[in-house]
Amino acid sequence: MSAAPLLIAVILAFLWLFRFRLKERFLRAYGLFFLILLIFSSNKEYYGIRAELTESTFSPLSLVRWVLLGWLCWQAWKLETPAGYRFNLPLTAVATLLILVMLLSSIYAADTSYSLMRAASFALLAFAMMKGLVFYLYNSTNAIMFFRLHYYAAWIVLPLFLLLLFSGTGYGVTIIMGQYAGFFGNQNTIGAVSAFLTPYVVFHWQVLSTRRWQKWVDLALLGVILIGVWLSGSRNGTVCTIVTIVTYFFVVSLRSRLRIVVAGTVLLSLLFFFPALQTDLIRFIRKGTDRSSQVQDLRTQLTEERRYEMWTGVWPRFVERSLTGYGFAQSHLLVHEFTNDKEAGRSLHNSYLEIFGDLGLPGVILLALLLYQVSLKAFGVVTQSTFVLERQISAVFIAGFAAGVLNAFFESWMFSVGNLISLLFWSATTGLIARTAWEPPAELARRLDLPVGWRGSLSGAVRE
Repeated sequence: MSAAPLLIAVILAFLWLFRFRLKERFLRAYGLFFLILLIFSSNKEYYGIRAELTESTFSPLSLVRWVLLGWLCWQAWKLETPAGYRFNLPLTAVATLLILVMLLSSIYAADTSYSLMRAASFALLAFAMMKGLVFYLYNSTNAIMFFRLHYYAAWIVLPLFLLLLFSGTGYGVTIIMGQYAGFFGNQNTIGAVSAFLTPYVVFHWQVLSTRRWQKWVDLALLGVILIGVWLSGSRNGTVCTIVTIVTYFFVVSLRSRLRIVVAGTVLLSLLFFFPALQTDLIRFIRKGTDRSSQVQDLRTQLTEERRYEMWTGVWPRFVERSLTGYGFAQSHLLVHEFTNDKEAGRSLHNSYLEIFGDLGLPGVILLALLLYQVSLKAFGVVTQSTFVLERQISAVFIAGFAAGVLNAFFESWMFSVGNLISLLFWSATTGLIARTAWEPPAELARRLDLPVGWRGSLSGAVRE
């Protein structure tokens, strides 16, 4: 039985949002691109979308994706530089060089046209982020509307499918090898998407919900997220979801950090004094390999992991081309011979190792410099004085950035423009850059009695 009505309902819900709630042009362009990537991440054939509509580069839905990416870039082009915005030249230079290396690598790639098209699509996404989203999110009001889009997205794609699961009908719910995937095509996707959406829900609960019943509703949505991630059995998604929550509250205030330390101490104590909890946790981490006679502990489990099997297989091949790589979006093709699991072997399941295989040491070094500079901005938010609302907004982006950096160790989505997780990560990263791009004049700093050397975004305090 086709579950197409559920996909139609999801699409109509987003279109209603864009028509009546989220009316700003750039946000609509971002939202429509978000929606097409959401459709691609769903269990497409179950919802009535045949493979020929999506698989090839020039399939109908792929063309729609290209058109929406182009429209997002056009809306980004029309945005003007906001007053007071401070450009970060080193960060811009590193990002530009990384994109240039991607484009140049297509010259020696085995499939030049495919490599060039993938690199060009990422360049377009990078332009939309660097020219458009970073300017858009510089404004506090825009940032909050951006948060609302993701908050509404969580309501649209998560609770209904968990309710259908518990209803016993199972209609429209994806179950893979006994693991819950809900609306999505696999359990790892729902885990990662849930992790990225969690900070937006936490922000709504902490800041935008002003009444008690609203806060309880948001807590219910957080419960749905946590239950869904646990049922998915996605270890990476579960850890990243917890990381986003911990990171958010760690950034917000010193009091929250103390609470995190206390909660962590209590949790470790429970695990120490209750062996049954240890057993359940280890069983979840080992995910079935505890039944293997060859696996005795977590260390020997590595030999049973399909990811480890692929990584150790392709590593010597990557080292052979460590100065140039095999060309952007090409190295994952070397994976197939090193795994018996053809489904798992469709990608390398490690974004950092994949970029090393694609671009060699130049790509890895540039990516490391990019992430390092963004991490410094996150560190500055945590350690320097700022306004309460600014810290809350920045906490959302820092949580998403932290989750993405961790998740990318086990999944190959970081440079895939057609992947929803990639959009969620780079938009969070861009948001962090935007919120730390304000350098107040000395006289303004003195008038507001700011600490010497203070750096942060004053947009929320000045404009609101």
